[in-house]
Amino acid sequence: MPPLAPMVMTTQQTLPNCPPRLEYLSQIDQLLVHQKVELMEVLLGWETNNQYVVKNSLGQQVFLAAEENNLWTRQLCGPMRSFILHIQNNVGHEVLTLTRPLKCSSCWFPCCLQELEVQAPLGNPLGYVIQEWHPYLPKFTIKNSRKEAVLHIVGSYCHCNCFSDVIFKFLLLSTWIHDKVTYGTVGY
Repeated sequence: MPPLAPMVMTTQQTLPNCPPRLEYLSQIDQLLVHQKVELMEVLLGWETNNQYVVKNSLGQQVFLAAEENNLWTRQLCGPMRSFILHIQNNVGHEVLTLTRPLKCSSCWFPCCLQELEVQAPLGNPLGYVIQEWHPYLPKFTIKNSRKEAVLHIVGSYCHCNCFSDVIFKFLLLSTWIHDKVTYGTVGY
C-alpha cells in the first residue's frame, strides 16, 4: 500500500483588496496550527527553529511556517526571543512574513510587551499584533497597516495546557469594551 500523502488545499482565484495568495482565508472561520516536533528538542532540550503546519477544519494543509533566528537567541531568550516567521503556501510561495523583535511578555514590565509585524507580500506591512497589558490574561490587539485597532484576541487564564488545545477568542472592538467590564465582575 502506498504511503498516504498529506491532504493539501487547492489554490483560489484572486480577490480585490486581498494580498496575493491569501484569498482562501476569506472563506474560512478556523485555522489549526500544529507545531512539528523536533527530535533534538525532545531528547536534548536544545531549542531549534520551530516549524508549523497550518490546516483548515477538514485537516487539509493550507500553509507551512518556518521560524528564522539564530542559535543563541533561541537558547538564551526562550519564548520571548525575536524571530522572523516565513509562511508559505503549498506551492512554496511565501505569502506572509511575521517579524517579532526581542521583548518581554511579563505583566511586570508593561512598557515592553510583545509586538508582531505582519507583511504580505514581503516588505509591505499588512498589520500588527500588539500585546495589551493584563495581570493574568493574554490579550492582544490586531491593528491594520495604519496602526488602527481592528480586532482583539483574548486567551485563556491557564497557561499550562499540556496535550490540549490552546484557544484564543477573536473579538470585535465593541465586544472588547464590554468584556473588559465583565471580566472584572465574573472573576476572570
